Amino acid sequence: METSSKNQRTKAIIYTIISAALLSSGGILLKFIDMHPMAIASSRGMIATLIVWIYLRKPNFTFSKAQVIGGISYSLMVTTFILANKLTTAANAIVLQYTAPIWVAILGAWILKEKIKIYDYFSIVFVSLGMVLFFLEDMGGGSLAGNTVAILSGVVLAASTIAMRLQKDGSPVETTLLGHMITIF
Repeated sequence: METSSKNQRTKAIIYTIISAALLSSGGILLKFIDMHPMAIASSRGMIATLIVWIYLRKPNFTFSKAQVIGGISYSLMVTTFILANKLTTAANAIVLQYTAPIWVAILGAWILKEKIKIYDYFSIVFVSLGMVLFFLEDMGGGSLAGNTVAILSGVVLAASTIAMRLQKDGSPVETTLLGHMITIF
């Protein structure tokens, strides 16, 4: 039993490292692909759909309101992130997308009726101040349009997160699969 648990832990660590490497290199790799952002998003959606479908084998789509909104939000997140990467620097796209915790806290209070904790307020204030400073500076050579799309990517990432939290008894993997499928089109 202990060996199985140790193998599972090792496998989880390896998958986490692979995921981190893929996620951290995504923005830079997008710069090297000479295709329209929508073509990149669609191609990525096809590949991801195939991989996630193989993983799930028999996806259980409920098409609940939360799953559909989550799928649409996920698709928009992927698409806006790719577009932002084409319109601004990869660093700007990544940093501005990760304003999502602000939006999760705000949407969580509004939609899920969660109380915003004191540390959430501090996070919101400090991330917001960081964004203001980011925009007051030259934004690392990025464009206003690209940076705006990157912030929008953070908002829809938050919407996707909230939609998945609304499905706590379901499988959010199907929501991401639906999002990939929507992105193809």
